[in-house]
Amino acid sequence: MLFDSSLRNEHRAFAAQDAARRAERARDARGAIATRATVEIEYLPFGPADESGAPTCEIVAAYAEVELEYAAIRGGCALVDCPQRGTVVLRGADRLDFVNRLVTQELRKLADGAVAQAFLTNRKGRIDADLVIAAIGDLLVIDTLAHDVAAVREALEKMLFSEDVRIESRVASHARIALHGAGASQALKALGLASQATGVSAWSADLGDARAEIWRLDELGTEGYALSVPVTHASSLWRSLVTFGVRPAGWFATNTARIEAGTPYFRIDFGPNNLPHESGLLDSRVSFTKGCYPGQEVVARLQHLGKPKQKLVGLRIESDLLPVADAQVFAFVEGGSIGDAVGVVTSSGLAPMLGAVPVAFAMIGSSAYAEGTKVLVNAEGEQTPAIVTRLAFLDDAPTGELA
Repeated sequence: MLFDSSLRNEHRAFAAQDAARRAERARDARGAIATRATVEIEYLPFGPADESGAPTCEIVAAYAEVELEYAAIRGGCALVDCPQRGTVVLRGADRLDFVNRLVTQELRKLADGAVAQAFLTNRKGRIDADLVIAAIGDLLVIDTLAHDVAAVREALEKMLFSEDVRIESRVASHARIALHGAGASQALKALGLASQATGVSAWSADLGDARAEIWRLDELGTEGYALSVPVTHASSLWRSLVTFGVRPAGWFATNTARIEAGTPYFRIDFGPNNLPHESGLLDSRVSFTKGCYPGQEVVARLQHLGKPKQKLVGLRIESDLLPVADAQVFAFVEGGSIGDAVGVVTSSGLAPMLGAVPVAFAMIGSSAYAEGTKVLVNAEGEQTPAIVTRLAFLDDAPTGELA
């Protein structure tokens, strides 16, 4: 497998231990002997398949009850294995200025310990990669999808001439994990991985005889941290976090949380055929006051002279029906009839923080993407009405219910 996790043994070990604890609690509650069931973890394919049709990457669906994993995100701390993510590291005196000339965000004033998000666009203004960029000491860490690391590295190397820059891919050498929840910083502190400086969002920390890079990434609607850890030390760190009481969480729980939080993912909700204006992430990824980068003229022209033909938006479903990805969205016609097709659902789920109502992301055409527009969505064999909203559904959560 091209991007396999180095933590599969830890996945199985935790699932088995968790199942044993639950069996013991059941025995104590019933006063009977509980049989131990075989634990099998379900993995989901992520990204394109290889030439034979086999997955190039797999992620954990769930370790046990999804509800417990989601509760850890919202009320405690969840540990997430992210083999679908990878990093590129740049060194050299010109690293910041060099990358600044190639991405959509302004990086010239990115201070040590700061984090920025940006797109890498091509000359047609289309998105080639979605990047998280962290300045950590003498490193500039670029975090992106593992499937995009090679292309990002190649794009950087093609533009490298006489600059003092050295580029390294860490896909094979480092594991990418994450902590999410109000207890995330406490877990880092307990393991000696917290930052020694105040007010920083990215830092490195000793990990035995190695170093881990850590940066703030609140993508699930709560406090979050991404960690790039040498593969040789990833298992021991994972076990230490689990021993401290951090619960591993899989895709089902994290996907629910990120949809609630309004965090679209590249190659799921938008992709290489999209312009930045269509992603729903324009404000956080693009600066309109910086200098040139590939595709800058296209992006700037759309900003000043027009509007995108389509845009990623939120949909709040007005029934108990849940649409799935690729479900068609239609214009709503008074009287309840179906109008023209105007878009497609990209992600969906039930939002626990809103009372388990169905919500979705959808790429919608300009005729219907204004907030408050009523549309019809295919869901469970029917067409159900939905309202176009902002992406961040947690903005509508009852006050005081967020952990």
